[in-house]
Amino acid sequence: MIKPPSARNSKQLGLVLFGTVALGCMAPAAAAVLAIVGATVVNPERDAAHAVAKAQTIVMTDERITAVGPEGRTPVPKGATIIDGRGKWVIPGLIDAHVHFFQSGNLYTRPDVAAFPTVPYAQEVARNKKRLPETFKVWIANGVTGVVDIGGPMWNFDMRIQSEQLPIAPRVAVAGPLLSMVERPQLDLGDPPIIKISDPAAARALVFRELEKRPDYIKVWFIHRPGDDLAAQTAIVKAAAFEANYKGVPLASHATELDVAKASLRAGASYLVHSVEDKPIDDEFIRLAKKNNIIYCPTLWVHLGYLYALSNRWKPTEAESRLADPQILAALGGIDKIPEAEWPPLVKKLMADPAEPKLSPVLYANLRRVRDAGITIAMGTDAGNIGTVHGPSIFREMAMMQEAGLTPLEVLRSATVGGSRALRKDADTGTVTVGKYADLVVLESDPLANLQNLSHAWRVIKDGHVYNPVELMKSIHP
Repeated sequence: MIKPPSARNSKQLGLVLFGTVALGCMAPAAAAVLAIVGATVVNPERDAAHAVAKAQTIVMTDERITAVGPEGRTPVPKGATIIDGRGKWVIPGLIDAHVHFFQSGNLYTRPDVAAFPTVPYAQEVARNKKRLPETFKVWIANGVTGVVDIGGPMWNFDMRIQSEQLPIAPRVAVAGPLLSMVERPQLDLGDPPIIKISDPAAARALVFRELEKRPDYIKVWFIHRPGDDLAAQTAIVKAAAFEANYKGVPLASHATELDVAKASLRAGASYLVHSVEDKPIDDEFIRLAKKNNIIYCPTLWVHLGYLYALSNRWKPTEAESRLADPQILAALGGIDKIPEAEWPPLVKKLMADPAEPKLSPVLYANLRRVRDAGITIAMGTDAGNIGTVHGPSIFREMAMMQEAGLTPLEVLRSATVGGSRALRKDADTGTVTVGKYADLVVLESDPLANLQNLSHAWRVIKDGHVYNPVELMKSIHP
C-alpha cells in the first residue's frame, strides 16, 4: 500500500493516492519525497547473474531518483510518502522506440494502404489530434514513460510541446515529415507526414525546415523499388544525413532490404527503424552498423498487424482488452460490418486468402545476428499503423522478440536501456539509477519469469508522480 506522511504533505505532492491517479501537479513548498521499500529491482543493464536485487529501497525526490540500495541500509527521509514494495518487482519505465501519433491503429488511419470511405481521412486525423491527451494516458497506463515518434506532420512538434505541458504524458522524441523516395498524396491534408524528395537539394531544404523545430531525428523513408537508381537515392540520404549530423541530429532510416540498409549506413544513418527482412544480414552490414554505432529497431509485429486487421482476423489480446483505447478497439473490430462494396482491393484479396499470416524467419534470424554482434536493440512497435494500437502492442512485440530467441532480460533491456538511447535520453532514463528520472514501473509479478507480467503494472511512476493503471484507463473518455 501507499502511505502518505500526512494529508498536508499529500496535498503538497499534488497527488491523489490510494487507488486513484495523479491528475495534476501543484508547486510544492518543499521537495516531494517518495520511497519504495522492500521491492525486488530488476536492473536490465546488468548480466543475468546480477540483474535482480531483492529487498531494495528506492528514494525519489521531486522528479529524480536520489537513493537506491538494500532495505535497512538505505535511509528513507523523514516525511517521505512510502510505497510498500514487498512482493513487487520494479523496473525502469518502458520506452517504445517507434510510434506515430498521426496514426491511431484503426482501419481508417492509412488510406494509402487501404482506403475505406466509411471514415474520411480528414476526420480520422482530426480525431487523432484531438485525442492526444487520451492516447498519452494509454501509454502511461501500459508502463511506457517514453516514446519516439519517428516521423509525422509538422504538427508533431506541437504534439511534443503538448506532451511536455500535460500532467499525464510520456516523454516524447520526434521527427518531422519523412523524406521519401515515393509519393503518398492520400496522406496530404496540407501538412503531409511524407514528402517525396527528388534530389539532394530538395533533401537539404526539407532538413533545414525541420531543423528550425529542433527535431530529435531526421527520418528518411528509403523505399527502393525495381528499376530505381540506388546511387541517386543514396545521394539524397547522404545529403540529409550530412545536414542533420552537422547540427547534431541523427538520421533515422526506414530501410527494410539489406542493400538499402547498407546504403543508409554508408550515407550516415545511425538508427534503422525496422528489421532487415529480405535476406540474412552479412558481415559488411555488421561492420557498418558497428562503425555507425547504430540502434536497430526490429518492429516485428506491425506487418502482421496489417494482415490480421485487413483480413478480419484481428482480435484483441487480454492486455489490449484492458489497456488499449476503447475507441480504437471498437473501430478495429469488424471489416465484415463494412459493406463489401466499400472494401479496397487489398482487403478483398486478404479476405479471400485462407492462409494464416506469418512472419518470415529471416527477421528472427537477423535479430539474433544483431544481438550476437552486440549492436544496440531498441524495442519499437510502429504503433499507429493499422492493427498496431498505441500502448499494449508493446506486449505483442516483446513476445515476438522472445520467440525470435532473445531472453526475457534481453527483451527488457531493449525496452529500457536500448529505448533510452533511441529516446536520446540515456543519461536520464533506462535504468534504476541515482540521478536519473523517477520513471519506474511497479509490477505484481516477476517479468523475467514471464514477459507478459509486464502487462500487469500495479503502479506506474513518471517524474516521481504515481499512477494507478486501472484508474487511469477508467478516466479515458469513450
